Amino acid sequence: MRHDGEPMLLMIFTLLPLILLWPTWKFYRKEGDVLLGWRKVLFLSGLVANAVSGAVLISFTIHALIASRGTTPVDLDRMYPVLTMLGLGLLAAMLAVSGRRVSRLVLIGDGLLTTVLWYLVGMAASR
Repeated sequence: MRHDGEPMLLMIFTLLPLILLWPTWKFYRKEGDVLLGWRKVLFLSGLVANAVSGAVLISFTIHALIASRGTTPVDLDRMYPVLTMLGLGLLAAMLAVSGRRVSRLVLIGDGLLTTVLWYLVGMAASR
């Protein structure tokens, strides 16, 4: 049985963390004026950490999809910093606590989503 729609579904799921950064930024722009300087720095650091982790997740997923169609085995776990990027997703969720209202909630959810996606994609690629 062929599952042609699975790679597209996988790509949509791995794009979600980067897509969710847009509403996080928009809410931050509305709510961030009242934050103290150190809280702004922590929140923006979490935003950047999640953006980096999400971008590397997409590149890892694309590389894994290409490698799965090839004949030569590729060790993606050694080529990509999977655990580091998983940790960056968790760090983003923890740093999001320094935000305010909706932007805080969206970034916490986005960081946790990135962490879960790294775990799932890493497990799928290591089979």
